[in-house]
Amino acid sequence: MRIGWAGWSVEVGDEWTVSDDPECLTLTLSSDGALQLSSAKKRSSDVTEADLRSFLADYEEAWGDTIRTQCGDFDAMLCSYTEGEIHWLRWFARHQRTVLFATYNGTQEATLRETEHVFAVLATARPEDASEA
Repeated sequence: MRIGWAGWSVEVGDEWTVSDDPECLTLTLSSDGALQLSSAKKRSSDVTEADLRSFLADYEEAWGDTIRTQCGDFDAMLCSYTEGEIHWLRWFARHQRTVLFATYNGTQEATLRETEHVFAVLATARPEDASEA
């Protein structure tokens, strides 16, 4: 099934539980991890890599290096880090005027089990008109 908000959508299988919260879509495979997706729209021009870096500026020291990657049709930056027992993956993705924020967090065990499923969902990200998502 295809789910999303204005500006983007992703494909999720039946194994995912989806909650449409006011601030984000939350996808879970277990109670030990969650993938959360939200977005913003830039009013005046396309989102640039510099715009994405500005989101990361205050956190780079704590979150470590970022790598360039893709989330489907979106150019993205990914950082990965661990705080205590929880592992975090954060994507900052862009396509034209849309910024897609994706965060996965889970226990180390959940991360090992669920990461390939998370990447599979994000690989299906595509831009959508407001009326399509």
